[in-house]
Amino acid sequence: MTMKIIRDNVHGDIEFSPSEMQVLHTAAFQRLHGCRQLGLTHLVYPAAKHSRFEHVLGVMHVATEIISRLKPEPLFAKQFDELRKILRLAALLHDMGHVPFGHTLEDEMPVISKHDAPSTGTTTSRMEETVKDVLREAKQIDYAEPVLQVLTAIDASKDDGKLYSLVDTGSVRPEYVVLADIIGNTICADLLDYIKRDHLMTGIRATYDDRIFRYFGVGQHRFGSKYYSRIVIRLVKNGRMRGDCLADLFDILKLRYNLSDKVLFHPQKCAADAMLIKAVQDIKISAEDLVRYSDDGFLDEFRDTPMIKLIRRRELFKPVFASGLEHITSYDEKSTKDDLIREVHEKPTLRSRIELEIESTLGFEAGSVAVFCPRPKMTLKPVRVLVQWKDGTIRRLNEIQETDDPLTAKQVAVLQDIYPKMWRMFLFVRPELRNRGNEIQRVFYEALKKFANLSATCDPALQTYLETACADYRFGKVLDSELGKTPEFLRMNESERVKLKAKCYSKLPLEEVVDDRYAEPVPTPLASRDEEGVKLQQIARKIIRAVMSETKKGDEGQLTLENES
Repeated sequence: MTMKIIRDNVHGDIEFSPSEMQVLHTAAFQRLHGCRQLGLTHLVYPAAKHSRFEHVLGVMHVATEIISRLKPEPLFAKQFDELRKILRLAALLHDMGHVPFGHTLEDEMPVISKHDAPSTGTTTSRMEETVKDVLREAKQIDYAEPVLQVLTAIDASKDDGKLYSLVDTGSVRPEYVVLADIIGNTICADLLDYIKRDHLMTGIRATYDDRIFRYFGVGQHRFGSKYYSRIVIRLVKNGRMRGDCLADLFDILKLRYNLSDKVLFHPQKCAADAMLIKAVQDIKISAEDLVRYSDDGFLDEFRDTPMIKLIRRRELFKPVFASGLEHITSYDEKSTKDDLIREVHEKPTLRSRIELEIESTLGFEAGSVAVFCPRPKMTLKPVRVLVQWKDGTIRRLNEIQETDDPLTAKQVAVLQDIYPKMWRMFLFVRPELRNRGNEIQRVFYEALKKFANLSATCDPALQTYLETACADYRFGKVLDSELGKTPEFLRMNESERVKLKAKCYSKLPLEEVVDDRYAEPVPTPLASRDEEGVKLQQIARKIIRAVMSETKKGDEGQLTLENES
């Protein structure tokens, strides 16, 4: 059979059979060209515009490399060619249910169902519907059932009980669990492709050694009283521990952490994602309609939506608050902190109530602030990889105890401990509102307590940045403090205060302040902060006096502000 060759920038030449090329040439598959792998990350790392199209080609290539190493395994002895074909098709089709900006809208703060969610008794999933359509158009509909079983096993792989129940009931064949492990479980083709590809396309020079492919094997994982065939990493050879294998394994885990820290949770990317999520909520578009668009097609179609306009101009919101899990506490005796954070994460209406409270209290336009709250339970999934240990048993890497190997247990514990510490809840605001960051924080604390039963304090690193490197924030904080000392202001009613504050803030002399959208701000040296503080106080008092002199009482006692000449 003559194979078609496609050159990939990560893996080099990748071969495709004629039947696989028929899949690539369907309209639904070609749509993946328009779905970026990293969503809006290119607003931070400009070259990160690679698509899910090249990613799934890479996953198929890596999966083929892994299964080729497993050919001698008894599981593949009599049906290797057929399982290899199913594996390659499933790898190509594993992202078919993705909507534009899939991970943002499905995972970070879900506003639509997940692309890989399985069908239920009453509904057909996007994944199943799209996969069948593609295979039907490619004249390979006979492979729909085995491919969908593999994809179902991938979705269930986070929960051994759920996965093995599918095997026990006959919903998924045992050998398809192994194929699922190869494509998308812990250390898998999906991970091994995107770690290389995402680092390359973001310009971060880091990768792993291809020697990892030598360590893959098939083992029997005990669950309850039964054993199930699974992909394992063989850490033992000829009765001896393979230190090089363990080192390569930890390198991959560190690369996964590195990618999350530098790219996936970059504050500016989080700001862009928060804005996108608000836009989708406002547009009220369904997943069925979303899936018809590419990323740029969606942004173009809804270009007149206020939030989309800002994204297209890269006018990203600025953080005035960020908090890690360690700085958040619960006011609810009946619910845990994680439960309450999960509600903020999962419920757009709850976030909207918090945002509306801030906007109405401070007199901002709708859409001026955005709460960003990722899933609170962040885990480094690859640490659950099944390994063959010294005693020959198959167990998960994060189940290795200090009594088994102190050094290994400690390294795993460190990775499991630091990964969740990347989690942050953010409050983002329009750039021109950062000068009101101090009072926005205060109102946000109150709203978070009122609507979510949570108490939070700002991350010290962000607070330090705001107070030392953001002159607009410092100006606003001093002005807020001086207003609180002004008797005339304190005698006003709430609506009068809101109007007067807006007038005062509009007069802050920020023309010469470095805008960190265009240049890096320089933190104010500690020695000069007292001198600057006195100067800011003088400016703030002058502004307050000027605005007060422009005010007058109308016949009904309402505060009015003279128009500026």
